Amino acid sequence: MAHTPIIKDLCDTDLYKFSMGQVAFHQFPDVQAVYRYTNRAKEKGYRPGFAAEVREQVELMAGLRLSEEMFEFFRLRCPWIKLTYLQWLRQYRFNPEQVLLSQEGGELQVEVRGPWFETIYWEVPLLCIISELSRKNPATEAMIPRSADWAERITAKAKAMAKGEIHWIDFGTRRRFDFDTQNEVCKRMKPFAPYFRGTSNPYLAMRHGINVFGTYAHELVMAMQAIYGLQRSNERAMEHWVREYRGDLGIALTDTLTTDVFLRSFDRFYAKLFDGIRQDSGCPFAVGEKYIAHYEKLGIDPRSKVIVFSDSLDTQKAIALAQCFKGRIKTTMGIGTHLTNDVGHPAPNHVIKLVALDCGNGPVSLLKLSDDTGKVTGNEGLVADAIRTLNIQPAA
Repeated sequence: MAHTPIIKDLCDTDLYKFSMGQVAFHQFPDVQAVYRYTNRAKEKGYRPGFAAEVREQVELMAGLRLSEEMFEFFRLRCPWIKLTYLQWLRQYRFNPEQVLLSQEGGELQVEVRGPWFETIYWEVPLLCIISELSRKNPATEAMIPRSADWAERITAKAKAMAKGEIHWIDFGTRRRFDFDTQNEVCKRMKPFAPYFRGTSNPYLAMRHGINVFGTYAHELVMAMQAIYGLQRSNERAMEHWVREYRGDLGIALTDTLTTDVFLRSFDRFYAKLFDGIRQDSGCPFAVGEKYIAHYEKLGIDPRSKVIVFSDSLDTQKAIALAQCFKGRIKTTMGIGTHLTNDVGHPAPNHVIKLVALDCGNGPVSLLKLSDDTGKVTGNEGLVADAIRTLNIQPAA
């Protein structure tokens, strides 16, 4: 029987897929990309026939298109989106042939191949599909039941953070339990503005009349490795970003090749130009201190800058971080799984990463070192060469 589509809107994704997508569209139209799925929870396998279930959902995405509502939302609420790109986005359609799916026992293999400016949009909805399908009965489409108090816990978290004067954003699209859960998060947290700043999901931002946030992800820095090499990839990512956005979307991501390597490129020019940084691995307290010291070394008042913490945050950790840095540097918390998948069941731990880019001379393999060894991607030889080339050791 035909099943209900899980992804019902082209913009039910993360905003940074569009902000990076515009860069790829305008500046790298001839680049070919390869993405690959990794299930970090090795003990969790998928049921027989799961790949076929994912395939059905992928095929259903072919009919999605940018709605007039979302076109107007982007035009009015995201002025950094250029009209040339927005008009192209109106014509964009997901191409299911770009998604390669197979299964060996409980192990799911997913690859996405094609032009970077087209394939960039598959990552987040594919993760949503895999997460949601894994919680559904394939015969009835019924989700496994959520805990009785899951919705009340959303409100309790919002109250606790607002009481502590914490600023936070919903970052929970990619690992949500299902769409309805994330929708409820936005609905229940909206009254707690301005402490609740909004969501990374453009469709839900439009639906609830809240702000949407998102700049760039590890993907951009990884792509620059293929074009400019490891040592220049952070700087070139920022350079292309500035060329596209001229001061908008001013949050830089720090840990693709470790924070220490990023700091070599984050000189006074970029440190003054960008509004702040996003911390996504390592000890957030140590990284925060490192950035305060770096800004002070450059003669920049840290209180004029912001750190967006986004690594596995929960309510208490968010409060502790905000208290630690209060009056020293501005903070915002990007909270994902703790908001959109705290429903009484273990949350998935999986990613889809850009693994290769072909700029015309054959595919170049890419890697991410991170400040946590558990988040490193890339084959062992590539990682070892990168550590030697960059003269670093990844943090434990």
